[in-house]
Amino acid sequence: SENTPEATSAVFRALFEDSLYFKRKGNQFVPKTEQQVETEILGRQREHEHEEFRKRAARLIAELIRQKSAPIPETAANIIERMHNWFRSRNGDEVGEVLEQVAGAAKSRETAYDILVRAGRIDPSADRFLLLAGVDDRFAPAILEASEQLLPFVHTALRVDYREHPAFTIDDEDTFEVDDALTVYRSGDEIVAGIHIADVSAFVGKGDLLDDEAAKRSSTVYLPATSVRMFPERLSTNLASLNAGEDRPACTVEVTFDSKANRLGYRILLSTLRVARRMSYEEADAALQAGDESLSMLHRIATELQGARAARGAITFRRPELKIRVYDNEIQVRKIDPNSPSRLLVSEMMILANGLSADFASLNALPVIFRTQEPREAVVVDETPLVEAVAFERLRKTFKRSRLSLTPGAHSGLGLTAYTQASSPIRRYADLVTQRQFTAMLSGKPVPHGREELLQILNAAEAAEVGIRQLEERSTQYWLLQYLAREKMSENLPATVLDGKGNVELEDLYLRTRIADRTAKPGDRVHVRIEAIDPSKGEVRFTL
Repeated sequence: SENTPEATSAVFRALFEDSLYFKRKGNQFVPKTEQQVETEILGRQREHEHEEFRKRAARLIAELIRQKSAPIPETAANIIERMHNWFRSRNGDEVGEVLEQVAGAAKSRETAYDILVRAGRIDPSADRFLLLAGVDDRFAPAILEASEQLLPFVHTALRVDYREHPAFTIDDEDTFEVDDALTVYRSGDEIVAGIHIADVSAFVGKGDLLDDEAAKRSSTVYLPATSVRMFPERLSTNLASLNAGEDRPACTVEVTFDSKANRLGYRILLSTLRVARRMSYEEADAALQAGDESLSMLHRIATELQGARAARGAITFRRPELKIRVYDNEIQVRKIDPNSPSRLLVSEMMILANGLSADFASLNALPVIFRTQEPREAVVVDETPLVEAVAFERLRKTFKRSRLSLTPGAHSGLGLTAYTQASSPIRRYADLVTQRQFTAMLSGKPVPHGREELLQILNAAEAAEVGIRQLEERSTQYWLLQYLAREKMSENLPATVLDGKGNVELEDLYLRTRIADRTAKPGDRVHVRIEAIDPSKGEVRFTL
């Protein structure tokens, strides 16, 4: 053809836009081999098929979202299968990308869940929130086998024999992973309190199958309708759990007080423990009321400890908590008083043990994971008596989030100069890692985790902590709204006004919402009723 600038430009554009037969090399185009052309054609066919699949999947998903009662067509079997695989393993399948485009990234998993339930791929009786969070409540056969091979604990001379001192546990009635126990006795004019933590490190070594599984799970998850344990039951509720009448390995913080509950000294040691009695919080409160000597001694010490922490700026204002449990689809809602004598006793003993453990680690340069908290923001003191809900709302706004750190630092909320967490090794992996550092040092062995490794564990623990907290909050919110929908739809519910923006809190249920009325003042008591509620979306609307 003509050798003109226009013709040259047209040829260049044609070759540039269609690279099937020629490839560019500098300012020239050279022909591809026959094999290269065939490969290119095959690639284009696959790309076209992928695009057609995405369009078909998008149309199907959009249709299923619009028509929630429509049956799943047989032609969608492949898409449903891939959706199920993506939902279970988050494997990056194209269906997941299409779901995010059609339903939005935030709702893609919930959309998939609803479709898969309708398609019969998910059992609707399984816990919705575990599935949405990708938490598997089952253990792989290899993990179960590893737990079955664990041998029961046998006392050795390396441990202090604490079995002569009757130990007791105080827990909720539905607690099966018993992490801690207490002892107390008099030695002359002194009182010796023992805070005993289940020694899980005696069964689980760094890097073994059970340790890897616990690291992956990070924590036991407690939901109203179910629990997912960090370890198989043979370990978590049997071999390591401080069950009554059984010899158990423990890591003990032994603290000595004078007759006026002033701390004289402490030591940390490996021990063998035998729990003599298990009590619920209600039973412990009754025993305290009846004058039980051991409990009364510890309660007096706990009261002094709390007062001393408060004098150092600790937050001791603790609100009642809502405990929701679901048994055979029956919702039980119960209010827990965290300031009951037995709960105060246990709480202060755990804070004492963790605080002294942090001091010990600091003094001995033992690398552990510390928890720190910056001082609260200064607030203007209001002498006017406040309704409890309003007082807590104002206090809550001054809180700083606690942080995990490899460097000891003050924990302002607890009024301590250093704090670590090693009191729940059956239920929290970071606690187990911290405990393992202590037990290695006390056994004269090298500590298993270096600072760099602890930093990785710390980062994973912080991320998991946020995810698990969100999961537990969503599930609790769902069942609370289910309870309201079943039991309170027609009732006028008492609520307390929190501020001038219409935010209120339901009394006894601690559910926060907003109403249209702006004339009520903070602290005013109003009555609201449910106008609309959707537990699956976590939404409720109230009106006066």
